[in-house]
Amino acid sequence: MDLELGDGSNFTIISDRKKGLLKAVHLELPNAEHRMCARHILGNWKRDSHDPQLERLFWKIARSYTLGDFREQMNELQRYNPVAHQNLQVTNPQTWSRAFFKVGSCCNDNLNNLNESFNKKIREARRKPLLELLEEIRRQCMVHTTKRSIISNRLKTRFTKRAHVAIESAIAKGQACIRYMATGNVFEIDDHGCYYSVDMNLKTCGCGMWQLNGIPCNHAACVISAKKQKADDYVSDYYTTIRWRKTYEHSIRPVEGMKLWPTLNRLPVLPPQNRLGNRGRPSNYARKKSANESSSQSTSTTRLSRDKRIMTCSNCIEEGHTKVSCSNPRVEPEPKRPRGRPRKDQGGHSLVHKEDHSLVHKLDHSLDN
Repeated sequence: MDLELGDGSNFTIISDRKKGLLKAVHLELPNAEHRMCARHILGNWKRDSHDPQLERLFWKIARSYTLGDFREQMNELQRYNPVAHQNLQVTNPQTWSRAFFKVGSCCNDNLNNLNESFNKKIREARRKPLLELLEEIRRQCMVHTTKRSIISNRLKTRFTKRAHVAIESAIAKGQACIRYMATGNVFEIDDHGCYYSVDMNLKTCGCGMWQLNGIPCNHAACVISAKKQKADDYVSDYYTTIRWRKTYEHSIRPVEGMKLWPTLNRLPVLPPQNRLGNRGRPSNYARKKSANESSSQSTSTTRLSRDKRIMTCSNCIEEGHTKVSCSNPRVEPEPKRPRGRPRKDQGGHSLVHKEDHSLVHKLDHSLDN
């Protein structure tokens, strides 16, 4: 089924670092933003270490919204553990740190918890055969979408509950900030000694949270409260209840049982042929022949060709002819060395050496005759 995603210009994908997924997204959706799951990165990076401080520093790096915060946390990690800092550079932090995410997606997620929740939900279904597995997943998705649709239709507020919580938290934190006015609806915000520039016309803040999340940060909330305006007017439409309802507006349709399927008077789908009797290599397997093997035109396919073979006479141990046409005197082959430990006589002398000397003496005597 084609989802009509195009080149992925307006989509953000979050996954783990599976090579198949990386290659598929790069080929099918070359312009999509492909983020990596930070928890999978942490698990692989901190596999052999149980230091909780490394985990704390990692999440500070992953949740940094600006390049300045990112560099500061990376330098702190380098001072704490240089080896861990060097190993973390290999994981490509540009794919899992918020400081490098594309602005406009209104999504700051760097975890694929949705996939993990889905895998946990179908744990029992994965024990079933393939067709029953697919049917169980279809039913669960159908019921899940319907429940979400009911919840969204019952909601009476303008934004979702999560968005309202984020707005109220930003307003509460913005009370501790100090505002300095400038021309052009631009403000300078003092947040405990750190200064940020807020542009109310462009809906941007120097901390990067507002333009990445789509919800005003505490610095923008400070300006909004001072101007006695509503923070709801500066929140992205992606968080509205209307958008939430449209997300779950269409669900998977129910499927009729096989007894209610229409009869088309066509041949049924047959199972594949049983290949238990056809063991071994298939007969049509064309194996490549070596240089001295017989070609496919030869009548025998099990014997080697005599082409370019060097014959050795078993009578005189010379090359170029066989025993049938040999006129040279017979040459006795060299005696084989016995296996195992050498036998010894009562005096401790090796019997094998005595037998070797006797064989050599008999061979010399035969050559003299």
